[in-house]
Amino acid sequence: MTAVASKSTGFTQLVNDGALRGLMVNTALVGLGGALVNTSTSLFLATAIGATPLLIGLFFTGRGLLEVAAGLSLGALSDRTGNRRTLLMLCPFFSAAGALAYSTIRDYYVLFAIGAVFFAIGGSGFAQIFAYNRDFASARSLNPTLLNSVLRSITSTCWIVGPPLGFFLIDARGFTALYLLTGALYMTSGVLCRWLLPDLTDTVTKNKARGNPFAGIGRSLWLLILAVLLMLTVNNIYQINVALFITRDLGLNAGFVGLLLGLCAALEVGVILVLGRYADRIGKGRLMLAATACATIFFVALPFVQTKLALVLLQVPNALWTAIVLSIPVTILQDAMGNRVGMASSLYTSSFQIGILLGGATAGVVAEWLGFTNVFFACAILTAAATAFLAADRQGRARDRLPGGVRAAAG
Repeated sequence: MTAVASKSTGFTQLVNDGALRGLMVNTALVGLGGALVNTSTSLFLATAIGATPLLIGLFFTGRGLLEVAAGLSLGALSDRTGNRRTLLMLCPFFSAAGALAYSTIRDYYVLFAIGAVFFAIGGSGFAQIFAYNRDFASARSLNPTLLNSVLRSITSTCWIVGPPLGFFLIDARGFTALYLLTGALYMTSGVLCRWLLPDLTDTVTKNKARGNPFAGIGRSLWLLILAVLLMLTVNNIYQINVALFITRDLGLNAGFVGLLLGLCAALEVGVILVLGRYADRIGKGRLMLAATACATIFFVALPFVQTKLALVLLQVPNALWTAIVLSIPVTILQDAMGNRVGMASSLYTSSFQIGILLGGATAGVVAEWLGFTNVFFACAILTAAATAFLAADRQGRARDRLPGGVRAAAG
């Protein structure tokens, strides 16, 4: 494979590269499979398994914790071996096994012991997609931010298409057909990883990571991770609460909720693609600080809206901050952690899982005490805290760059 000389790679070159097309197809298969499963599991557990709300919550909590543990373990393993393509090939097969379990097992505890565990291991491979993307960009002299944005936009598009397709299939053919289709998507992904994606082991192992996988993560990165965790928690709170806020507090119909979520997702795709081209020029740190500030403004304004038009207009800042948080932090972590790209990617995706767990608990507790509308004020407090963490980090790094005497006076 011929290396490309310039890192200012455009979209045309990305699409014309055969291996990159394979990477895009694999990302789409994994993204669509995840969209079909994650949006239907609660309904599946409630109707097909007969699980109580408590058991449904425990199911998601257990799977999330397993996925965090598996993701961090695989991240460290991939950095030490450099063989990420094998992990990309094996993880979809675990997810396919989980889908097969969902299609056949109707006992809650057996389903958790088999299906949830397989999906947790398979889902942890999502972080390795980010890591492989970075290695691929380095091997082919591509702009890693642009490549990551293109592939992240494919995942977002799958989340626009997947849920309607999944629920249509449930109505038409039932859960068994849905999960058999999901298993087929994952199986296809695993096979394509073997035949379409180049083996980058030799490239990665030249700079293999050794020792403590968390070594080198300083104050700046921990502040970023904490800010990202808060933002992803808020994102999950919003996803849980927005339908109840719109239908119960504002008295609007449920169809408008779907329209609003679809509009935001479509805007996100466009923003992510633009970010891929201009993020390096603007500055990734500036974009993250802008995202947290934008989110704070959005959540402060949201409780005061009363009309459909106002809700539609607010999707612009909503899409801006969401698109930045979903695409930029993983690149910052990969840049900073050097030869620990797998662990950097796993830390980012683990923030997703922890954010889901914290978001679910926070949304329920705050809504019970304060009501659905006031949950968004709690979101604004969390995003303001994320803004403060990122601002403090920028001020700290600015002080560190000052000469000694000036720094002492500034302190």
